[in-house]
Amino acid sequence: MKMIDEKGRVFGKINIFDLIVLLALIVAVGGISYKVIKDRIEGSGQAPTKTYIVTVKSSAMPASYSEALKKDPRIYYDNDQFVNARIVDVREEPAVITVQTDDGKLVEAVSPDLKDVYIDIEVEDKLDIPDIRIGRYAVAVGGKITVKTIYAVGADSLVLDIREK
Repeated sequence: MKMIDEKGRVFGKINIFDLIVLLALIVAVGGISYKVIKDRIEGSGQAPTKTYIVTVKSSAMPASYSEALKKDPRIYYDNDQFVNARIVDVREEPAVITVQTDDGKLVEAVSPDLKDVYIDIEVEDKLDIPDIRIGRYAVAVGGKITVKTIYAVGADSLVLDIREK
């Protein structure tokens, strides 16, 4: 038995043109169904998420920085407003800075006014993108991020650790 007979039918049952139209229709209906289901899941806020704790260090900050972070723990960026992250812990240590002595040598000394601030940020990250994001900004250990609330800004804070909650 031939695959396509003299009348252009596949296995003698269906016209090849009709088969192509049927397959195109099935693909179109499947694509539209996928898009509708995906949009509903995203629109309802039910996209799967995972919670992380991101530890960052803001170096040599004024003593009032820690208190300002504690006033409102929500992370805020001007373009995104409040984002998917909030501060869960703030710790500070005396900052070690480099100073020049009278004889011109550079030495490390504990600053009487500045603090190194360690911040734990809880991030609720959607799993639809392969990296971890605070708002629209990807974070990774060794990278820099701006820690910003409506009361405080710590530019170029260093990401020290990321762990699952």
